[in-house]
Order: sequence, then structure tokens, then C-alpha cells
Amino acid sequence: MMRAKTGLLNLRLTNFRSYAYLNLTLDDSLVPIVLTGHNGAGKTNVLEAVSFLTMGKGLRSARLSDVGKRSNPESLLNADVIQLPERWSVSAQVQNKDGVYQIGTGTIDGSERRQIRIDGKNIAKQSELGRILRCLWLTPAQDRLFCGDPQARRRFLDRLVQAFDASHATRLTEYNTAFKQWSCLLREGRFDDGWLSGLEKQMAGTGVAIAASRIDVIERIGHYLAHPIADSFPTPDVVLTGIVEQNLLSKNALSVEEEFATHLKKSRKNYADGGSISGPHTADFKVIHAQKGMDAALCSTGEQKALLLSIILAEMKTQMQEQGICPLLLLDEVAAHLDSRRRHILFDVLSDMPTQVWMTGTDMENFTYLSNRAQFFDVQESNLSLQNVA
Repeated sequence: MMRAKTGLLNLRLTNFRSYAYLNLTLDDSLVPIVLTGHNGAGKTNVLEAVSFLTMGKGLRSARLSDVGKRSNPESLLNADVIQLPERWSVSAQVQNKDGVYQIGTGTIDGSERRQIRIDGKNIAKQSELGRILRCLWLTPAQDRLFCGDPQARRRFLDRLVQAFDASHATRLTEYNTAFKQWSCLLREGRFDDGWLSGLEKQMAGTGVAIAASRIDVIERIGHYLAHPIADSFPTPDVVLTGIVEQNLLSKNALSVEEEFATHLKKSRKNYADGGSISGPHTADFKVIHAQKGMDAALCSTGEQKALLLSIILAEMKTQMQEQGICPLLLLDEVAAHLDSRRRHILFDVLSDMPTQVWMTGTDMENFTYLSNRAQFFDVQESNLSLQNVA
């Protein structure tokens, strides 16, 4: 028996980014969705809207007050005009293995307060969205993920972790809050041992739990990482490089927690004098192209993208295997840097996934291989029109 697909049956936007209104009806067989059009036409805004139907801040990590459409852009040229963002909303009918749901989210006053509704009921916790729909995405900003800021890699890794550990985001918030308080006390010269020790204990406990979850997810997706989707796709070896993560590989969690708390206490003066401190907030991971034995940062842009796609697909397959859930996949400018052979292999794999895949690109010719297996929309100035691609 074929597993029921996950995806959107329709999508409605109101005052979202460049869209005053959009009502999109989608193929009920949940085939891949391909959006093509020139740069700035509004393609990525649609993907971002879909990403807001899940937990988190969306694929751009944007402030909610920045997402609402400005009704009169010309007024921005007038320094005397203060323009507030309009309320915005994203809603969709979602099908998953358990049935069909109506979900929606948005703001009511242009603030950072996000409203969520499921089947007409107000929902307090974003985690309820994860019960119905999950998303993974790849954007052009991630194409050089292995060469850029470690913070971006941590965000990428932590989003993978959250799919398996719903408490991971809460622990990250708790750790970062404690770290900021600890940092402020020391930089202000307030050496209150009782206060600092309490914060260090909290940082050690949550920090070790964060590191353990990261290790766990790398191990869980390892089976699929070791088996690339095709011979033309590289095999990624993923190695965590954080100090706490490395210690957990050879020691039990309690001893690592005690060592980290001691490390924080011994580092007080150095940090107060302007030094730095290592921990889960500075952790990183390295990816090796296994066939070449080469650091991903030294690989070509196309190889880096193929490695990243392999990691994302391994995450998707693990979620399917362990949780029976296959997240939606949002691929912005997916054809960029991939040769035609890898594109076609990727499209074949994505077409067989039990989930809806959304892809964007500037050149429709890059997607004609999917002509009988996808729904195509032309995007022009935030207007979508269905295309017949034979």
C-alpha cells in the first residue's frame, strides 16, 4: 500500500511580502511544484510563506513585523511618513498521513506576536504545527554553507536536530539566555560567585544536552549519509568539532557537564578581560567529501551543493523511517550549480518522495525533465499563472 503523501492542497497569502493576496490551488496528487520567473518576481516569498506553516521563523529567519506587505512603497521616500507594516496571514489546507487539516498563521497588529490556528481553533504552541507539517529547505545563501560563518552552520544543524528533539529549541534559548547573563556580569566586573556559579551550572547542564542531541542526530542520519542517492552524488562525512561535543564521544555526560562548569569558572577572569570562551555556542561541524577525502570547503560550488542536498535527503529519509513523517522540501534556485546529470537524478529522487517538493528557478528549461511530473507556475511581479509544460 502506497504511503499517503504530505503536502498542501491550496495556499492563501494576505499582505505577505510582495503579495497583497494570493489564492493558489494545487494538484491534489501533490506532485512537485515548480515556480519560475526573473529575479525579484516573488518566487522565494512563496517558499517563505510555506515555511511559516511550520515551527520557527521561516527560511529567512525574519522578524514577523518585517514580513507584512507595505501598502505604499513610495511613501518610504518621504522621511516625514511613518509607515507601519500591515497584518499578514498565511493559510493552507494540508494533507498528511492522518488526514486533511486547515492551518494558518500570521499577525494581527504588525508586531512580533504570531497567531496560529488549526481547524479553526487558536493554538498557543508552535509545536502543534510540527505535528501536522514539517519543512526542510535549501536557499542560495546556503550554497556556500561550508565556507561561511560557523553560526549559519550551527543554525542549519540545530534545525535538523529539532525534527527529532522538540525540546532542543527550548534548551538553546535557555543556554543563550544564561550565557548572556553570565557574559554581562563578567564584562561589568560583577564577580558574584553565587550568581555566576548558578549560571555556569545551568549552562553546563543545557549545553551538554544540546551537544548530545547534535551527536545523536548525526549518528541517526549516518546510515543514509553513507549511501548517497547515486554514484554521481558525493558521500558526506560529518564531524562535529565543538569542545563539548568532542568530549561526549569519549566520556559520560555527567563528567562532561562537571568539566564544562569548571572550565567556565576558571575562564571568568580571562573572559572579563575580553577573552573568548568555547562551548555549544561556538560549536561547528566539518563535512568531508568521502570519495575525494577533501574538506567540503575546498570543493567546487556544485560539489558543495550536492553534499548539502545529500545531508538534507538523509534527514528526510531518517524522519520517514523513524517517525513516519516526510517533511516538505523547499528548494530555492535548486538548479544553480548542478549539472544536468545531477539535476535529473535529483528530480527522479524527489518525484518518488512521499511529500510535496517546491522548487524555484529563473530558467524553466532547467526543469523540463519534470514536464509530466510537476505543476508549473510562471511568476511575474508577484502574480502566478499555471503553465502547461509538455
